[in-house]
Amino acid sequence: MYYNHPKDPWLAVNLSMFFPGLGQFYAGNYFQGFLFFNGQILWLVLTVWHIFAAKGNTVTGFICLGIGTLFYFSSLIEAYFSVYKLRNDPNLEKIPRRQKNLWFAIFITRLLPGLGHLYLQKQTIGLFVLTLNIISLIMYDFLTIFLFISPLITAATIYHLYLIFPRGRIPRPKFLIIMMTGIIFTFGVIINYYPQWLEKHFDKFIIPSQSMTPTLTINDIVFVKKSPTYVPQTGHIVVFTPSENIKKADPNVSNYYIKRIIATPGNEIEIKQGQVYLNRTPIQEAYIAESPQYRLESMIIPTNHYLVLGDNRNDSFDSHIWGLLPRDVIVGQAYKIGWPPQRIQSLSNQ
Repeated sequence: MYYNHPKDPWLAVNLSMFFPGLGQFYAGNYFQGFLFFNGQILWLVLTVWHIFAAKGNTVTGFICLGIGTLFYFSSLIEAYFSVYKLRNDPNLEKIPRRQKNLWFAIFITRLLPGLGHLYLQKQTIGLFVLTLNIISLIMYDFLTIFLFISPLITAATIYHLYLIFPRGRIPRPKFLIIMMTGIIFTFGVIINYYPQWLEKHFDKFIIPSQSMTPTLTINDIVFVKKSPTYVPQTGHIVVFTPSENIKKADPNVSNYYIKRIIATPGNEIEIKQGQVYLNRTPIQEAYIAESPQYRLESMIIPTNHYLVLGDNRNDSFDSHIWGLLPRDVIVGQAYKIGWPPQRIQSLSNQ
């Protein structure tokens, strides 16, 4: 029976490739498995929080990402040696050459589809799968369906390895292979489509001018949170595409702009004598470079429109020049300076 067969170190590696700790659990090293499993979760959480959270430090996030990556590969090595030492077999090859190993073939196939077939000396199909996979990777940028095709190629190739692997060498764990190929396909699709999901919810914007100083300076990289349900509030810094008013006012229009929301729909706004009045009350603006040296007549902001100004009030191409900003051109809220390191800070508390 399969379950009575000696444990295989390359099966442990394959299990830990799904998530650190699983290979250690398979080897019976439950304490190490617990440490690797929970440790990887910890590094993932710290990475995501520091990179994407407003109060997180991007540099710390990248450090956590590096540590998490090393932690992941360490778990693969430890999982392998956990079983290798458990077997205590002097004839057991670290890299199986004399006697082919299905789990090693699956491992290298997961790294690059086609390598497993070359390992089994099936050169024709191995080269075919390699070529097909390379084509699918190249086509990622042209057809999104290939984000689906690449994991399918990997899963199908692994199952084909199982079918052609010589009988009698090791037990043929069909259920485990089917479950593994299903997980590989599912994870592959999720990982391939994740950047598209991320792009729909987050973006980054490089500050091109001094219009938002002192809050933002040239070459600051700000992180932008995008959501179809986002409701801009007074004080929010927003990134937006040029409206028709902007296009008319500036023939050399930029692709994106970044300004601060000063007044939202239904509120009265007026600028006079260097002071901004919101609903006839002067507002305190510690973030501006200097008081505005222009006048803006009192007005009520209509529905789905906003008044936006640059923090560098007297050197900013904003609503006091081209008018109100319509809601439908707002990309999202700039909530964090993510780079350079000395400039990292949250913008949400402004």
